[in-house]
Amino acid sequence: MRTRLLRRAFLASLFVLTDFFAQSDLQYVVADEFAPRAIVTEPGALDEGLGHVQGICCDEDAIYAVFTNRIYKIDWQGNVLKSVSAPQHSGDPCLANGKLYASMSSDEGVALYEYDLDLNLTRKVKLEGCPGADGVVYLNGKFYVGGPSTYDPHKDNLTLVYDSEFNLVQKASVNFDVETHYGPQSIAAWNDKVFIAFYPRDDAPAVTLRSLCVDEELNNVASFTLDGSNGWSLVPESKQSNDKDKPLFLVGRTSKVDGKTVAKFIWARFDSKTNEFRIVAE
Repeated sequence: MRTRLLRRAFLASLFVLTDFFAQSDLQYVVADEFAPRAIVTEPGALDEGLGHVQGICCDEDAIYAVFTNRIYKIDWQGNVLKSVSAPQHSGDPCLANGKLYASMSSDEGVALYEYDLDLNLTRKVKLEGCPGADGVVYLNGKFYVGGPSTYDPHKDNLTLVYDSEFNLVQKASVNFDVETHYGPQSIAAWNDKVFIAFYPRDDAPAVTLRSLCVDEELNNVASFTLDGSNGWSLVPESKQSNDKDKPLFLVGRTSKVDGKTVAKFIWARFDSKTNEFRIVAE
């Protein structure tokens, strides 16, 4: 009898604990402990002599990394899935309407190359007022494109906005009072904000403003020391934490391991309440 009573008490306690965990917000617990890790390609997986990563974008399946004359499709573990040659000088990529677009700065006025997600070239896009492009992102039905510029240090940087059919709808010079080389190098976006990264002038201090946030009308919102000039991209929803006000971004880097070039993708979190970026995994 005593054994039966003890068994019933144990089963009742187990039921209560099971019900408690079922009702608990376990997703919050997991998100609260969320700790992304840097993603690095294997030494030897990339071709040599390509320079540094020019720009990146990503979706649920892959990271797309563009070098000066090659595009790589890389999984979230750092394995190269596919690569294709690209014209010199390719730049920043973005995803839009099931296509990959890579900016171009030297192909007879072509500003964007359009690919399917298997990296097959589907068309070349010329843009009014933009014979060559650097940064590019797609946000809320519009392409934001960094226009061409010169190496000479300057503060004004041409940025153009096109609708989904590539009709020019706006252009402006963005300026965050820092001298830069060339034009807007890499562009990312989240909600109604556009993030633009630049190359600072060669003799700039080690800690200097390197990127700018503007609204959809290209008005300045904030500036940052985070270097996103080698590519940055909002990560897909499945890789975000529960804090919707602090989205996560991948940031491109290039390094050497055992003498071989590797692409490295670190993580940064944007705090939309303070308008600040913080690196959370590198």
